[in-house]
Amino acid sequence: MPLLSVEEVAPGVKLGIWKTVETVDEFFAEYPRLSFLKPKVLGFAAEQRRIEVLAVYSLLHGMGITESLLHDGNGKPLFASGLNVSVSHTKGCVAVIISGQSKVAVDIEYQSDRVGRVAKRLLRSDEKAAGLRELMLHWCGKETLYKLYSEEHLALEDMRLVSIDGGERCGVIEMENVQRGETLDVCYRFFDGFVLTYAVL
Repeated sequence: MPLLSVEEVAPGVKLGIWKTVETVDEFFAEYPRLSFLKPKVLGFAAEQRRIEVLAVYSLLHGMGITESLLHDGNGKPLFASGLNVSVSHTKGCVAVIISGQSKVAVDIEYQSDRVGRVAKRLLRSDEKAAGLRELMLHWCGKETLYKLYSEEHLALEDMRLVSIDGGERCGVIEMENVQRGETLDVCYRFFDGFVLTYAVL
């Protein structure tokens, strides 16, 4: 079963990770509870999009959540119950973070030098990235910050990576919402060719 982990990363905050190795047919065969998603999923033209949706719902079930995901006018996921949720997916993996009390955000990306092609647009003039690892942290850190302050529609210039404190596998990056002049910690992990970042506010 490709449920990699479900853990409590802060009081009342759960983080789940699912490695997507199944095909659409395998999802429906192995997890009959997903049958209610067939009309929605089969409406997507892209196979990858179908797999992502099925993996997210499988992960939610593994986290003890039976509610259906809704989306606000900006496309941000939410639950009718008011439970806070953030979802991220990339080639080969999905991540979900939930909390009943705190605002949460998560991002996951597979490591690739494609981030180097957008480095000039990604980095502010007062930011530096020494190599792919640090570029990935800038990218994922800003994605996480953007989601955390989704109602503010932050631009890349409105977010800044202040510092990195940690090792090759995990640690904390300090990110700044430049518009607010506020900083917060974003946790990071590198595993199996992926980079994961999450934050709790």
